[in-house]
Amino acid sequence: MEQSREYLSFLLEDEEYGVHILDVKEVRGWSQVRRIPNSLPHMLGVLELRGEYIPIMDIRQCFGMPPATLTSMSVIIIVRDKQGISLGIVVDAVAEVHNLSSEQIKAPPGLHRREEWYMEGIASVNDRHVVLINLEQLFDFDQLQQTAQPEIANED
Repeated sequence: MEQSREYLSFLLEDEEYGVHILDVKEVRGWSQVRRIPNSLPHMLGVLELRGEYIPIMDIRQCFGMPPATLTSMSVIIIVRDKQGISLGIVVDAVAEVHNLSSEQIKAPPGLHRREEWYMEGIASVNDRHVVLINLEQLFDFDQLQQTAQPEIANED
């Protein structure tokens, strides 16, 4: 029996990327974030969401693209790792949900460069290619949570 998984796809420039749907906590419009001094260059700040401070990352910068232009049309995808730690990624737009069979997903190119180790695979969907991302390989969720929390706790 062929196994399939669902992926939420999103756009960065004209390229389509996908994350496993079970990693997605919610999709929301852009909200102002609080900057964190001395944080990573691609960390835009933290967003307070239901009592939790969530690091917001500019995924475009992680991929060597120009920084995101933040507007009211910008989208934040809140994702979580296996331990339930959340972070947000800013994307240009959410595309769609793809139900992908294991046959549709091909192994990453195997170039073994650091920039490509986050790739779970590439899927061919309707004559387009969707790069599937393993977020836990791309981001250190624990480190980001530690970066986001101490500054906020010391504000009182």
